[in-house]
Amino acid sequence: MRKLLVIFCAGISFLGCSQKEKTLASKDTKVTYDINKHIFPEAKHITEDNFVYELNSQIKHYNNEPIYYFRIHKQNCLIEVYVNDIFNNDDYELSNYITPINIYPILKSGKQEVTVKMYPVGNLINEDLGRENAPPSTTLSDNAEVEIEVIMMDNKSKKRFDDEKSIVKHMNPKEVAGKEYYEFSFTFDADVPYEFEGWTKGQDLRKLDQDLVREKAEEFYKMVGEIHVKNDLDSELKIVYPSTIRIRQVLYKDNNIKKLFEEYKEYVVDDYNQLPIINYTLQYMGNGKLLRLITNNLDTNLRGGGALKLEYGKDKDIFQPGITLFLPEGRDLATQGFMMWK
Repeated sequence: MRKLLVIFCAGISFLGCSQKEKTLASKDTKVTYDINKHIFPEAKHITEDNFVYELNSQIKHYNNEPIYYFRIHKQNCLIEVYVNDIFNNDDYELSNYITPINIYPILKSGKQEVTVKMYPVGNLINEDLGRENAPPSTTLSDNAEVEIEVIMMDNKSKKRFDDEKSIVKHMNPKEVAGKEYYEFSFTFDADVPYEFEGWTKGQDLRKLDQDLVREKAEEFYKMVGEIHVKNDLDSELKIVYPSTIRIRQVLYKDNNIKKLFEEYKEYVVDDYNQLPIINYTLQYMGNGKLLRLITNNLDTNLRGGGALKLEYGKDKDIFQPGITLFLPEGRDLATQGFMMWK
């Protein structure tokens, strides 16, 4: 379900939860936020009733529809992968993904930069082997290794293994042993028929008053939390609509949107309790033009997820909406606040 919703909607990137049992209770629907301050003009008309139709109408098709993927094999390490300084995927478990992983942050043709961040496995191997009293691994071992390959397939192919075209393959350098953290980068050329402005016309948030940045970021995160608590689906759809167009176009996906939308609704409409936004790190991306608040919790189910945590269900499971903040050029942070990225 997590991967399904990532493909459907860029705004919900870190779920950290399984299929949910509905336990809706009566709610106070009084709204204390003004969503109109935080949405782009092209999304002002979006509602639950027209979202699927409007999204479908924005997806274009071409004679050639290249889709880029990663094939990753790792051992004795945990990883995060960034493309053009934008988070793409992570793997905080010992196992590997069998299927290729979509590459999303490609705005246009040209050179794309990939950065792989490697981390120690912590206590995962001990847990796997039942070694209760063994100390966790705090540095990368001699056997820590990442092999990452960029492949391309045409969307109009049958998407079999024989349809894959290898673009570039890289492996981490050997000097990782003994380090608490290691990263390496490489580039590849992408040739795509679309072009997006995305986050390119944003302000460098690193150059602004950091106390104000933190204050306004928390304000936006709390607003998204209230949107979920109030089950305000229309507001949620308005703020994620622009980024969803981009994600769906990267995959040339205009089919199954209605089905995915119905499943996505389950993660907006539920009986939520918003937890305090605490113990997080400011993570700048896109050369400082994007911002996420990332929890410092290293639990496998929460690690790398957003600082906004919504509690739900009888087992008090946690849902972490993925929120990436953006401040367009000319927008005043103090009086107008953040927007969701495009």
